[in-house]
Amino acid sequence: MLAVTLSMAAVASCGSPSVAGETARNESPTTGPLPALSVAFISAVNSTDVKIVTTSSRASVTEGSAVAAALAQMPRGSSASAADLVMLTNARHPAGELVWAIETVPAGGYSAASGGPAGIKHPPPPTPDFRVDFVDALTGAWLEAVVGYSASL
Repeated sequence: MLAVTLSMAAVASCGSPSVAGETARNESPTTGPLPALSVAFISAVNSTDVKIVTTSSRASVTEGSAVAAALAQMPRGSSASAADLVMLTNARHPAGELVWAIETVPAGGYSAASGGPAGIKHPPPPTPDFRVDFVDALTGAWLEAVVGYSASL
């Protein structure tokens, strides 16, 4: 399985807070709670360099606010299809971080990453088929996203 991790700090995200807030309002069509992340999806995420485990901890930030923060990082027309409160562990958060994990779908779908240097034959890389955005469950700040491919999804 190939997984490409996009680790972007919230402070490095593009746009001003007012632009991100406007985007979030324009892109969040959710009228109720999203379904929980599937076991297959969690397994696919855990095949990358992050590990997530669902938790019954309480969040200060609502699911709806977390979805809006995640969609603010995406192109107009993107959507969210599932969400769960999880403990995220990776190199940036070795002690674990309580986050909302939002399964997001980019507008226009996914596209494959580069296959390597020009002039050298490489098999085409698999096209990513999942993305998960992580939003801090205590502050509402977008933390990072993971994009990857899994044959089981």
